Amino acid sequence: MSTKEIAYRIIDSFSDEQLEGFVLLFKDYIPSDEEPNEETRTVLDDVKNGRNLSRNVTVEELFKDLNS
Repeated sequence: MSTKEIAYRIIDSFSDEQLEGFVLLFKDYIPSDEEPNEETRTVLDDVKNGRNLSRNVTVEELFKDLNS
């Protein structure tokens, strides 16, 4: 039996209350059906095509960005 089949069996055995808890616990991991906005699409396209992946910055600038 595959891991997916085992997971389905476990979920099928949940009570309604357990299933609600499961959904609340994992809902943030379910991909959204929303379309990304223009800025996100641009960034994803850049990554896919190897553009604008890094900028020349100093270590101080990197830490400033991380701490902001």
